[in-house]
Amino acid sequence: MKTIQRLLLPVLFSFSLLSCSKEDNNSNDELKLAKDYTYSVMTDIYYWYKDVPGNINPDPIKTLENYFDTLLVAKDRWSWMMKGEEYLSMESGVYKIFGASFAQPIDHYNDYSIRVKFVFDNSPMSENGVKRGYELTHLNGTSVSTLIQNGTINSALARESNTFTFKDYSGKSFSFSASAREVSTRSVLKSMVITPSDYTGLQNNVGYINYYTFNQNMTSDIDNAIELFRSANIKELILDLRYNGGGDGDALEYLADLISPEQANGQVLGKRKHNDRYSQYDNNASTMTVISRKSNALSLNRIFILTSGATASASEVLINGLDPIMNIIQLGKRTYGKPNGMYVIPYPENNYTSPKYVLLPICFYTVNKNGFGDYESGINPDHTRPDDLYHDFGPQEDWISSCLSYIVNGTFPALPSVTFQTKSGSANGVIQRDEEKPGYGKLIYKF
Repeated sequence: MKTIQRLLLPVLFSFSLLSCSKEDNNSNDELKLAKDYTYSVMTDIYYWYKDVPGNINPDPIKTLENYFDTLLVAKDRWSWMMKGEEYLSMESGVYKIFGASFAQPIDHYNDYSIRVKFVFDNSPMSENGVKRGYELTHLNGTSVSTLIQNGTINSALARESNTFTFKDYSGKSFSFSASAREVSTRSVLKSMVITPSDYTGLQNNVGYINYYTFNQNMTSDIDNAIELFRSANIKELILDLRYNGGGDGDALEYLADLISPEQANGQVLGKRKHNDRYSQYDNNASTMTVISRKSNALSLNRIFILTSGATASASEVLINGLDPIMNIIQLGKRTYGKPNGMYVIPYPENNYTSPKYVLLPICFYTVNKNGFGDYESGINPDHTRPDDLYHDFGPQEDWISSCLSYIVNGTFPALPSVTFQTKSGSANGVIQRDEEKPGYGKLIYKF
């Protein structure tokens, strides 16, 4: 392995052993080369490279994914890898889906019904009138409680075609059949200006943006929201990151440059701390996120940030970075707990356009301007509330309404009543949450 050096960006891998001849069409040889590459990466730039097991025989391991997992240290619940086509889909935001995400309002409400968390626009779900807060009751005529109890809910939802039955806000049932298709998702689920006519006692306009993922290819979504807020002359912003699992570090910097106050200009939002082989890059300009306010940046007095256990990685870096810089109030639930990030390492080497595999090992931790970044257990909110899965995003939704109440009254309201909610299901009827799935949480940079 050659010495790794790069000035423009922090790291560059150049392994002479990875030059694969065109004549090499044997899949076993290709897998061996990919394993060699993976081992070289994991014993060099990986944050815990010193602790990578050295006694693993790669030969009997049938897939690169399984081999990659054998190299991870015990505490590492964050590193992952994917097929190249999965990475390209993630970058483009195009997925073959029905277009809705589901959750259960168990916390506080003790309700095991399956509710819609959000719906992507221009998807089969949105086109059939499904909204956040609707209850999914049946799939293909079978009750979802039965599917959960049988452990088949995820496989049923993964089918190419399904017949869905929902209840709307009034309890009225409706059914439709749909097939999963490619949907171009966006980084912003919803943005709006909440006016004094929308909420009693509000004196000025308030901006709301539900930012779903940090995607450098979709910064126009941020621009559109910022322009909406500027035209309304907002001074307070509700930034909803409750379902944001992170994403691209460049998009993180872009958003920070547009919402940070004037006095934050030039201040460090975050610094990457590498292993001892790459510690010389810790204070390099290319590995620091320094706020550089843009000409169209908002002039905010305060930001409310909404978080949940699905708020991860780049979202947490933003919260931790803004905390010593400006007045933020965090509401909701404790975040996921991912103070570290990855570099995108494609195989074949440097092939970002058509990689066969993409490795995403933890390569650094991120700290704020005060050097703090110790939140592996998550960042606790200033005010804790259960996620309101009964209303669409807007002034009527509990978290947003609670922020508006604080703006008007200086205090948060009592927790919502549960007496009017229908409790159903049992403790065994729990679906898997997004943040429980492998590979959740991203703060990624390319070389």
